Amino acid sequence: MTATRAFGGIGQAFQSRNYRIYWWGHLNLTLGAWVYRIAVAWITWELTKSTAWLGAMAAGTMIPVLLFSPLGGVTADRFGHRAQLMTAILLHAVGGGAIVALMASGGLTIELLFALTLVQGFSRAFSIPSRNALVPVLVPREVLPSAIGVNSATYHGANFTGPALGGALIALLGAEYAVIYYTLGAVVAAFSLLFLSIEAAPARNQKRPSLINDFMVGFRYTVRHRGIRMTILMVALIALFIQPYLEMLAGVAELVHGMGEDGLAMLATASGAGAMSGGLWIAWRGRTQGLVRIQITAIFSALCTMIIFALSDILWLDLIALFFTGGGLVVAGTCASSLIQTAVDPALRGRVMSLDSTVNHGVPAVGALVIGWAGTHFGVQLPLAVAGAAGLLLLALSARRMFAYRTELEDGFTGA
Repeated sequence: MTATRAFGGIGQAFQSRNYRIYWWGHLNLTLGAWVYRIAVAWITWELTKSTAWLGAMAAGTMIPVLLFSPLGGVTADRFGHRAQLMTAILLHAVGGGAIVALMASGGLTIELLFALTLVQGFSRAFSIPSRNALVPVLVPREVLPSAIGVNSATYHGANFTGPALGGALIALLGAEYAVIYYTLGAVVAAFSLLFLSIEAAPARNQKRPSLINDFMVGFRYTVRHRGIRMTILMVALIALFIQPYLEMLAGVAELVHGMGEDGLAMLATASGAGAMSGGLWIAWRGRTQGLVRIQITAIFSALCTMIIFALSDILWLDLIALFFTGGGLVVAGTCASSLIQTAVDPALRGRVMSLDSTVNHGVPAVGALVIGWAGTHFGVQLPLAVAGAAGLLLLALSARRMFAYRTELEDGFTGA
């Protein structure tokens, strides 16, 4: 009991055996995903020296999520979250193995890398909604906010160790070893799901509605729920105006600071250190009350420090700014995920979370493409600064409405 109090919500979540097993696989997958993200950005930069290709490669991962994640939410609710998650993760591993094989043979081109990135994006469209919807099945309802916080903090907090590890692997061994790490992590994550003790859902004898009808039920529910609708709009703000800075770090390292792999590792580590700090704090806090105010404050902080990062050419100042940008991004994202999962009807969780995933993982593709294209004409810094300023303007226009729905979001779902 003393240990649980000391670790707050983190201790509550880890009292569940199912959650401990799930978290171990989730950690391996998310660490590998961030390692992979840095590796692909660096391979892209070495092949092309183009900020436009950096943006396009990021979009290649995200656009399939934008297109297919709603379908992934429907199939997860219909066929089972665990089975879909395991299948999708194994497809991650196949894509990573193909990249490694092409690098070893010397046959990897930017076009092939982009095609395999699309495959990874397609598998993410089915893994993300099923992964998010699985968490509430693993813990009692009263522990759900803590488990959601730990899950989100792990995903975003891997932004620290993942890019740092990826940068180190690239600098010491080569980018292919970073992709190998990602592939092995995906295999571990997939097979860990077999050890979860989950009761099968009761069979339904009645004729099921069509997939399109299932999707429309979830979509209408999301649009009509004022709090969830507004939270997803805030997620869109984060995804469009803040997240794309991660894809530009390789370009900033070389074009602004005149550094190579070491510079990329330093920038990514600073951002990730802030992400881990913010993620651990919000997970330790372990409750939904006050999350709306925290989310709005975190978005404001991340936008302001991203503008500082974009306008500065002083390395130490950029590192400090990235620490707070990463921290604000993670705190805001974790708050949004916790609020939606707490407020949603459990029967529609997969479908609603798929819409959140579509925005959270698909919309950054638009931002990355625009910023990458603008970077070829105006340099990598100015587009990031403009994105930050636009985000601040939209936050000022939407914060009051978000705050108005805090009660229905923070109190959670109360009826069938």
